[in-house]
Amino acid sequence: MKVKPQAAKRLKHNVRFQALQLLVEIDWHDQYSNVLLNRALSQSELKPVDQGLLVNLVYGSIQHRLTLDFYLEPFIKGKKLEPWIRSLLRMTAYQMLYLERIPDHAAINEAVNIAKLNGHAGLAGLVNGVLRNFRRQELRSLDSVTDPIEALSIQYSVAPWIVALLQKQYDQASLADLLASLNQRPRLTARIQAHPNERDQILAQLRAAGYQVEAGNLSPYAIESLDGRIIESPAFQAGRLTIQDESSMLVAPIGRPVAGQRLLDACSAPGGKATHMAFLLQNGHLDALDISQAKLDLVAGHMERLGLSQQEGLTISLHATDALDFMPPSGTLYDIIYLDAPCSGLGLMRRKPEIKYTKQASDIEALSMLQSQLLDHVASLLKPGGTLVYSTCTLAQAENQDQVKAFLARQSDFQLSPIGPEEVQGASVLTADGMIEVLPQDYLTDGFFIARMTKSA
Repeated sequence: MKVKPQAAKRLKHNVRFQALQLLVEIDWHDQYSNVLLNRALSQSELKPVDQGLLVNLVYGSIQHRLTLDFYLEPFIKGKKLEPWIRSLLRMTAYQMLYLERIPDHAAINEAVNIAKLNGHAGLAGLVNGVLRNFRRQELRSLDSVTDPIEALSIQYSVAPWIVALLQKQYDQASLADLLASLNQRPRLTARIQAHPNERDQILAQLRAAGYQVEAGNLSPYAIESLDGRIIESPAFQAGRLTIQDESSMLVAPIGRPVAGQRLLDACSAPGGKATHMAFLLQNGHLDALDISQAKLDLVAGHMERLGLSQQEGLTISLHATDALDFMPPSGTLYDIIYLDAPCSGLGLMRRKPEIKYTKQASDIEALSMLQSQLLDHVASLLKPGGTLVYSTCTLAQAENQDQVKAFLARQSDFQLSPIGPEEVQGASVLTADGMIEVLPQDYLTDGFFIARMTKSA
């Protein structure tokens, strides 16, 4: 987004202008919302309350994009709009429709001022006219949309092909709950770098220090940060906590690592699961792979911060390589292999709302082929009697249950190892055949899938 000098000067500390610049990068240049927001907040001079508004404006405008476009369309039909003006109108409409604390006139005045300073008087007039008509006139009804897939797509702001996919997998009530949950604010959770029986003590220490925290409901290692300040805590700084979504905390324990074993984490970055594996292993060897050296550096940083790099008896080797090409340097096979496979990421639509619009149905077919290749390759690296844990952060059954069934049909020396209710706090996430399927509405976590398989001895 081109910023005029007068706008840069006069709107430097304007939270809406900062949000707009991020939205333009996300809406029109395929940037990731979480990456841009984290960077912006780390460099921000805004007050905490304005930082909260910044996050709300960015996430809310993206989460509700299709709904906002549906309501705005009659007021902008036939008008040639620059991309940044369209993003500005969406952001302002979001405030008017969803943020009750912000008066409509204040949101409109801010938008007009931004259009004037970063554009010209004509643009300011256009924005003013569109938004005042939007405020005065009755908005069109969703009842005018006769196609049921399109209606759900607009109501919940999810691409039609994703709605159609999920409609085949879930009943009507579950589908509505799932889609509605995607527009809720993502939770911030941390994993304790300690035994679960120490969680209550860590919670008490955090509360005594003024942090608003609760125990997680799905993983015994999880702590939820209600005020978003947990990374400022002494416990985090001391390496007793690490940020990780609660659903992904289930992965490492499902492998049931014990001291002295050799583990492989075939797709390791950013390292939340790898550090959990290393903590549970305590003594043994972990090979962690990622195709990206930059991402592998993140894994190394997490290992260092949590004190795992220097832990006596534990060796960790990081390899910047394609998992399809990897062979154990020593030639020794593994006791446990974790494959958190590249996937469509449909379970992350709450945390990364742009996924709802950038992913294509063709992605699932291509990724399913890659997942099959990865499964077959890592299967050859597992010891007889060893355990293979397959996981994804997608909701697409083609990448989850169907992928596992196809693998077991190809690899006759592998069997499904059902996960028992005693292994998870939330037994409701277990499927009938002993896999884990966490839906976003169940515990307000990311959507996640886990299956455990064993190789014949």
